[in-house]
Amino acid sequence: MAFKCQRWTLANALPVIFVLWIIATVYGTHAWLHLRPLRERDARSFCVEAAVSNTLTALLLVCLGRAMFTDPGSVPDVPEWRDAQGGVWGSWQGARGGPVSRDPTGEDGSVVHEVKQTGGRRFCKWCDSYKPDRCHHCRVCKSCVLRMDHHCPWIANCVGFRNHKYFFLLVLYSFLSCAFILATMSQSLLRSLSLEYRSSRERFLMVFGLTLACIMALLLKAFLGLHIWLMLKATTTIELCEKRSRQGCSKPPPSYEQGAYENLRAVLGPHPLLWLLPVAPPAGDGLHFPVREARARAATGAGPGTAARAPAGAAGGGGALLGPEAEAGAPPALGEEPAVAR
Repeated sequence: MAFKCQRWTLANALPVIFVLWIIATVYGTHAWLHLRPLRERDARSFCVEAAVSNTLTALLLVCLGRAMFTDPGSVPDVPEWRDAQGGVWGSWQGARGGPVSRDPTGEDGSVVHEVKQTGGRRFCKWCDSYKPDRCHHCRVCKSCVLRMDHHCPWIANCVGFRNHKYFFLLVLYSFLSCAFILATMSQSLLRSLSLEYRSSRERFLMVFGLTLACIMALLLKAFLGLHIWLMLKATTTIELCEKRSRQGCSKPPPSYEQGAYENLRAVLGPHPLLWLLPVAPPAGDGLHFPVREARARAATGAGPGTAARAPAGAAGGGGALLGPEAEAGAPPALGEEPAVAR
């Protein structure tokens, strides 16, 4: 598990309780103040709207549970990712406290694209292990998370390689549910102002539920748009912040973009028919990722002398050609991770 500390403290549980309260409030006001009167007035419309509302809410809750309780992925505790010198600070600093440069080739022969300024492999001094590409240390979880996007307090978990799909679907179905409730319950509010008698209490609760659904829909729309764009660009929130902080550098960080379809498969899984269901997570080990430059070289028929093949377990599908970008003169290290990542 990615968490290496006590997870369910009061500070971590309060955001989750707040999310559950919002879900219960919005769903409850919609069911009691809209669906219940609709059943007496129009049974056919009631069946359709109740089916849609309950389906979206069920998918939302399943995605919430899977995003919350699925391990986002951590660095394996195997010799390939441990300090070759056997010391806690061995790879991070030299014998006299100075920086050392390590070959960016892993113990298993894989090529690491994200390296330090010295050209050596990135090393986490807290976890005492090397960092795979796209891996970052979370100060809340106190663990290195594979392909970390960000730490989300609303699910009390990091969003990483293994639960990114569930988090994305959680945002998607939350937005769809709020939008559907907003569109349908507004009709009941209009009827209560002109055609139907409603008590002041019912009108207040209806307006409160609609206001809450409207606020959440607006926030989720912006958040969903951002994550769709990030997914199509094969980048994460942390990587986006790092690219902005590195503007003007002569050597940009490696790009993992493989085309829109492959980028979607890298997050939503290998089966397009299951993309919108909280099953079938993406294939791969979360340790190795193909890069765009290597794919372009493979398309032009570059010889074997200019590239080395990555392990077959590379995320996003089979092996990818990795070229000299990952040599000791490779792009400099990615910048300091924002917020809780490091």
